[in-house]
Order: sequence, then structure tokens, then C-alpha cells
Amino acid sequence: MLRVALALSIIALTCNLSSAGTDETYVRPAGLPSWSDIYKNFFGTSEFGKSYAIVIGVGDYDIWPKLDAPASDALRMRDFLRDEAGFDYIVTLTDERASRARIETLLEKTLPKLVGVNDRFLLYFSGHGETRKLAGNSKRGYLILKPAGKEDWDEMLDMPRVMQWAENVGQSRHSLFILDACFSGLAAVQAKGTVRDQTISRLSQPAHQLVTAGVEDEESFASQGESLFTKAFLEAARGTRRPAPDGVASVSEIMLDVGRSIDEYRSMTGLKPRMSPRQYLLSVRNNAGEFFFLQKERLEKRDTRAGLPRKTDDPAPKGWDGQASSPERKPPGNDSARIPSRVTLDRDTVLFDPSTGKPLLWFSRASLDYEFFDGPGFHPRTGEKLLPFGSDEAKKFEKQNAERAEAIRKEKEQLEKSRAEREARDAAAREVLAKKQEEERKSREVEAARASEAGQRCDELAANPNDKNKAGVGVSFAVLKSQASGAVKTCEIATKQAPGELRFKYQLARALQFSDRPRAFALFQELVSRRYPASYDNLGWMHLTDKNNPAQAVSMFRSGVQAGDVDSMVSLAEMIDRGQASPANPSETKMELCRRASELGHLGAAQCYQAEVAKLEQAEKDRVQKLEQQKVMMEVIGTVLQTVTKR
Repeated sequence: MLRVALALSIIALTCNLSSAGTDETYVRPAGLPSWSDIYKNFFGTSEFGKSYAIVIGVGDYDIWPKLDAPASDALRMRDFLRDEAGFDYIVTLTDERASRARIETLLEKTLPKLVGVNDRFLLYFSGHGETRKLAGNSKRGYLILKPAGKEDWDEMLDMPRVMQWAENVGQSRHSLFILDACFSGLAAVQAKGTVRDQTISRLSQPAHQLVTAGVEDEESFASQGESLFTKAFLEAARGTRRPAPDGVASVSEIMLDVGRSIDEYRSMTGLKPRMSPRQYLLSVRNNAGEFFFLQKERLEKRDTRAGLPRKTDDPAPKGWDGQASSPERKPPGNDSARIPSRVTLDRDTVLFDPSTGKPLLWFSRASLDYEFFDGPGFHPRTGEKLLPFGSDEAKKFEKQNAERAEAIRKEKEQLEKSRAEREARDAAAREVLAKKQEEERKSREVEAARASEAGQRCDELAANPNDKNKAGVGVSFAVLKSQASGAVKTCEIATKQAPGELRFKYQLARALQFSDRPRAFALFQELVSRRYPASYDNLGWMHLTDKNNPAQAVSMFRSGVQAGDVDSMVSLAEMIDRGQASPANPSETKMELCRRASELGHLGAAQCYQAEVAKLEQAEKDRVQKLEQQKVMMEVIGTVLQTVTKR
């Protein structure tokens, strides 16, 4: 299964290159209400403990088509679980950081020790899925990680392993595995998504479920960098489109809503390929209940005690404020007994009481970035106490407003200037490269005419395409492997005929890497001592692979860069990208190294540079968008404040 991204009018595969990824662990601050507090507040029982989650998104693949949505989908799922669903412990892994070893450690060691019998566990995965056909017409499903090749099954997460992980946390009251990928071969029992009995007592019984975006040969679609399946799932869990009548959204109801949302999208866009979300049971036993989410705003609108049983051992459950509840207690809508909700400002937002000037919003501020809430309390992520947005704060903001707007204008101008300079420099470099390539072509023709027959054959069989001293076109390492034996014989003769011509000795060493690596290593050492530029890269990789000496490899690559070898530039960029070397100066960033190698004619470096430029441009675009959003927010607040500060 391949995931595809599509706009409303066309289908287009997106390939946004991400960074190394995210590996972060969130632990809910002490005193900040969790999901179990919400449950207890509205239903009067202490049946549930803590809520744990692992959230995984992989889109920056080495071999498989790259995907825009998974990493951002994972962050959106994390934010929902953390800020709205009240989860207590969330590990978020994206792209390179979502390694098999890291996931294995979490699900074999860490989480099984943390998750208790009354706890809840959720695993979310977004990325490519694949179905493998086995003997006897059987199938096995796989979730694909970043380094996996097309049939590198050992680099993927197979479903039997996932089912084993489900057993490792099977002691939990509820568990839910959400797989935003399409494949068949699940070791699970398919369950019908029916509307459940409207009783919280049934839902709170043990439940262990798994849902997928689709089946084999289907596509998990994304629109504008966001998976349609994940978006629909979160909307249904929140009740954005169709709030649950009683404020309790079970997985069965969520999946029915997900199916409707996807069908509506397909109808609106005219999309022909199907996408069939599925719901399964992780086991046939101990599954009388359902995983469910609470929609707090919906719950607040109903009588939170009517018709709901209360445990005899907990006659007076505590509320949001930590005080014992009683029949006379005010409903959850009261400011002192509720978690404040975020407020998105617009031009109609009222910040102050028009007659008294009393603040109507509370805020939290990181530097100059404000988050607004509709009542007092604590920030849902940091636990920081919220402050009233009073007239003093308003005047302070208005004073800073003009300075901030000017800073935003200057930053946007600088971003535009940098982009224009980069484009002009790249255009000039392309022109210089074209002239250089033509000169080298003529030089190679002259050199080839002078060379002996053995020398010409050595050049044809073993020349490095990126060696600036080569004569001829050169052959890739893969092609050289298939003709290495003949290359060794021919280049041996060429080196004897012209012992002073170092390129023949280099090409001999290059061919010997497939049959006599110790001799090749010795020849490369000799060539490095005689400062033959291309030899630094080969010797560097032999230090890394044969000697397991990354420090010496990096030293060789740096020397090659100084000698002007393009392969060394690309190799140093790769070592920095891997985290095995740190840039010694601004010219050693991955982007700068790829740019220099690209300007000198390295084709792979050209692709690397374009990818880095694309990431930079996306970051600049995101920054400009953020600046625009900040500007709009300042204008909105400034408009509202004009009357307040003139009192």
C-alpha cells in the first residue's frame, strides 16, 4: 500500500523531506487533571487509572516514496491526547527516531512495567503499510520504518509482533491500536462497528481493539499534509462534526463517523479509489467493553449525575478543584470547577466587559506569544497558572505591538532577500558549471588520444565519474563491481607503462576493493600521501567500514574537501547528517557541502542540495506564515484594545 496526498482538485504524491525526527516523552504535571479525573468528575467512580500512549509517524523514507502527512499527523495526535484527551504519559517518535530498536524497548520493557490493570493504553502509527503473500495463500501485514527497502521485512514491524506487543500491555483495562496504513494479513478478529448500548458501565468493561485506515491494495489518502483517516478520527473523537449525544464517543461510533467522513470526501472530490477503514478485536476474550473518549464540552451541558451509578466505596468523588462534590455543588460550567478551554481570537472577540473593563479572558505567555483561555485555571500542558488579561497587560501589549510589527516586516524582507540571493548565486553557478563541463570534455578527449591502449581501457573500466583527474566518462561503483576483474588486469598494465600517472594507480586501487581490500587500502594510503584528491573519499570509507574508525574517516573526508574532491564533500555531508560528525564551521553544513559539490558537477550532490533548499524554503514559508499569523493576532488585539487604553 502506498499513501498518496491529494488536493481537492487533483491527486498528487507529495515528498516533503523532514529532519531526523522527534523522540520526546510527555509526563502530565502533578495536579493537572487527567482523563481519569474527567471520568470521575462526571460519572462519580474511580474505575480508571492512568492513560499511556505511543505515537509514531514515519514519512521520511530512504527507499519508499516520502510522505508529507505522517510526522505532522503524529504531532496532531500527540496534541489531542495531551491537551484534550487527558493522557498522562505520551512517547512521540517520528521518522528516523522511530527506530525498531526504540519501539521494541518501549513495548517490551518500558510500557509493560508502567501499565496497570485499570490503566488505558493507545498506540498510533502513521506511514506506509505493506502486505506480504506467504505460502498457502496466507498473508502478513507490515508497518514500514524509515530504513526499510522494498522487501526488507526484517526492517519492518510485522503484525504478529504488533499482536505480541498488544499482549504485553494486555493487562490494561482498555487498549487501542490505531494504524493509519492500508494492508491485509492482520492476526486479529474483525468486529462489526455497531452503535453500542448507551451505558457507561458496559463501555468501561475490558476492551482491546485495533483499527486500520484500509485494506490491501487501497490507499490511505492525505490532503494538505494531513491524513484524511487521522483527521476524521480526531474529529469524531472530539465530536467536531457530530457530537456524541451523551458526551461519550466509543471506537465503534468513531469508526462509523470516520467511514462517513471519507465517503463524503470521495463524493466531493470525485475520487475513485476506495479507502475502507476497519475495526478489529485484539483478542476474542475479555472484550465486552469499548475504548472511548470523553467530549468534555458535551458532558458539561448535561446533568452529570442523573442516572449514573456511584461506587459505594467512593461516595463523594472530587471535582476539578480537588474539593469533595456534593448535591449542592455548582455544575461543571462554573469557572472554579472546570478546565479552561483555549480561545482563538478574531475581530469579534470581546476581551473586556464593556461597562466595567473586567477581563473576560485569561492568558499564558511564552516570550511574546500569547495563548488565551475562557476562564481561570492552569495551562493544560505546562501546568502554569493562567493570568487575567487586564488593562495593564493590554497597554503593555499595545506598546510592544509597533516594535513587533516592524521586526516582522524586517524579518520578512530578510527572508525574501536571502531567497533572491540564493537563486541568483545558483543561476551563476549553473552557468559556470556548464562551461567547466565543456572544458573538461575537451580535455578528456585530448588525454584519451595520448594514452596507451591499456591506459584507455583502464579509464573505460575503472575511472571514477567524480574524479577531477579522470579521462573519459567514468563508471559508477555498481558498474565497476561487475567488471572489476578485467579492470584490475588492465590497470596493472597501465600503471607499469606509466608509473608516474597517479590516476591509473587510483583506478587500480578502486577496482581492487572487490578482490583485495588490504592492497587497495595500501594504495589509497600512498595516493593520499601524494595528495591525489579522489583517494581521500575511498580511504575514508575503508577506515569506516573496514577499520570501524569513524573519526579517521571524517578526517579523510575533511582533507578531501580541502583538496576539492566532490565525493568527499558528499561523504562529509552524510556523516554530519548521520550525527557522526559536527560542522566545524558554516561551510560544513549539509546544505553548503552539497551546494559546493553540485557546482563542481556531482549529480547526487545536486539532488541533495535541491532537497536541502526545499526544506529551507518550506521552513521559510512556515516562518512567514507564522509571522503573518502573529501580525493578524496583534492587529486583532490592537483593534480591541484601542478603546480600552483610551479610557
